Amino acid sequence: MTLLASFSHPVADAQRAFRRILKAMSEPGVMVSLPSLPAWGKASCAATAVMMTLVDRETPLWIDDALRDDALLSNLRFHTGAPITDSTEAPFALMHAKSATSIDRFSPGDNLSPEKSSTLIIDVPALSGGLTLRLRGPGLQERRAIAPQLPESVLSYLRDRNHRFPQGIDLIFTCGENMMALPRSTDVEVC
Repeated sequence: MTLLASFSHPVADAQRAFRRILKAMSEPGVMVSLPSLPAWGKASCAATAVMMTLVDRETPLWIDDALRDDALLSNLRFHTGAPITDSTEAPFALMHAKSATSIDRFSPGDNLSPEKSSTLIIDVPALSGGLTLRLRGPGLQERRAIAPQLPESVLSYLRDRNHRFPQGIDLIFTCGENMMALPRSTDVEVC
């Protein structure tokens, strides 16, 4: 078991990371940098910071096989205590872009319990240089264009979303030390 460091200043860094994640969720498509820490296993530094900030022993996490390794699992267990689950009903899921298939299998919640929806943390190759997405909705005063390099399964989900807010899946895209988010309330046009 190889334990890696967590935040250098646990309280201050976790608070800073939470504020940055909140900014990304409230301003869809804005790229934010997260506090630096070593990546756990094959996950990016940003995905590691998101997990350090959002999951704990009461928050089940689904991890795809492309990222599931001993380094990630032992560090998650030690630093967060988050239970790892095989259920796609988990509140959080971590996946690599190469293996992100059929993301619509994760829980969109329902009108009575929208809080039961999943948040997917997807490690992508880059947060620019992909197919253009035009965003509008809450948190956006005008349309915003972004172009993260997303797998076809995510693009298909965004094209065909049949859930109406408050249902849906929240998406967090991570790469290196940066992240951006597409909350379920955002209308996305794939160009």
